[in-house]
Amino acid sequence: MDPSQSHTKTFQQHVLVMRHGDRLGYADPTWEKTADKPWDPPLIQNGLSRAFQTGRAFRTLVPFPIHRVFVSPLFRCVQTASEVDTALCAVDDDPDAKSSSDVVSIDSSKVKVSIEYGLRQLLNASAARLHAVPEDGIFRFDIPKIESLLPSGTLDRTVEPVYKEVGAAMGRDIVGYED
Repeated sequence: MDPSQSHTKTFQQHVLVMRHGDRLGYADPTWEKTADKPWDPPLIQNGLSRAFQTGRAFRTLVPFPIHRVFVSPLFRCVQTASEVDTALCAVDDDPDAKSSSDVVSIDSSKVKVSIEYGLRQLLNASAARLHAVPEDGIFRFDIPKIESLLPSGTLDRTVEPVYKEVGAAMGRDIVGYED
């Protein structure tokens, strides 16, 4: 059969992969020694600004629409996703805006966010900073707090996560996690 006469439709899916913004653990290495959760540092202001600017760049330079953001439950990752999502969803974008705090309104229907517990560096023993993980292997994510960081109306809980709980995603053999 001549390929030009085929009625089979092909679909493309584009995936952008992004790491979190600049985090406090790198800006201030002593932070980890006194932190309640040394494995989960927040972003510094520069990290928030760069994440927001990256979202703007995605909106203007990426030649296809972005519909979904999947994010790790780590605080810095959710902060990054929030800034990117706000930039992608901004209405009446102010060219002088430096971060999500400068955005007056968003269209929350543009890009949805889903938390995926499996998006974790700790799944990779060679990349994980095992000295910083909790001794008992329990990460104690405050899911309501994490979800509240996302722009209003953008969180989508209907997507079936690959890992349905934090423990299953932690690589028990890597960090000694026990149920």
